[in-house]
Amino acid sequence: MVDEVSSITNINKDILLYEYKMINMAMGSVEYPFATLLLPSIKKLYPDNTDIEIQKKLDSAFHKFNSKRKKLLKLYPGVKETLYFLLDNHITIIGYTDSAEENGFYRLRKLGIDNFFKKVYVSDSLYKPTDLIPKSSKTCIVHGKKPNANILKTICSNENINLNEAIYVGDSISKDMLMAKYAGVQSIWCNFQKSNGKKLYDKLVAISHWSNQDFQNEEKYKNEWLSNGYIPDYTITNFSECMDIISRINKL
Repeated sequence: MVDEVSSITNINKDILLYEYKMINMAMGSVEYPFATLLLPSIKKLYPDNTDIEIQKKLDSAFHKFNSKRKKLLKLYPGVKETLYFLLDNHITIIGYTDSAEENGFYRLRKLGIDNFFKKVYVSDSLYKPTDLIPKSSKTCIVHGKKPNANILKTICSNENINLNEAIYVGDSISKDMLMAKYAGVQSIWCNFQKSNGKKLYDKLVAISHWSNQDFQNEEKYKNEWLSNGYIPDYTITNFSECMDIISRINKL
């Protein structure tokens, strides 16, 4: 999207990236494509235009963003089969994401799996529910960020789930697995290979909403995990492996 905006406006790409980062830090998220309308250089370029008018001028950039998101937003192999398995065996499925509702729950809905979840816990949002971003009865806001173990304990308490009966599935060692470990919850680490992982990570860092303190915290959590010699209770490389693990745990 940055490349397309730069091409349309002739604004230097590095300037756009810097401004995206400042806006994302203010919002606390990198998941707001309409942050483009808040960029100082864009406002300066189109001082007399409304947001809708600016959006039309940058339509091809937004179109590229949405097309790319639609193409890349897909389930890992084995996810849907596993969700059906859990549902058939009367196992409660609860979601928890650091993302706000309009991003985290949106993805579940677009992927066609939101109905599998009894409840999805999300973070605060800067946006109020609208016709374009309706609020779901399945979402509940929690305050705080991973790896805060108290959040996971609160979620389990809210859902009447004993900590020793819960199984937490996640792909981040420093956030998901560390949180589960400190909460006393069994964990399954999704150790999936990510193509172009380093390249994409560098791009994300360039516009990240994280502050220097956030990056320091991330390093601290990784060191905590390593220095304590922690390991996930289970590690999988394909999501369908969850079925066998959960079958064995629950003696299904």
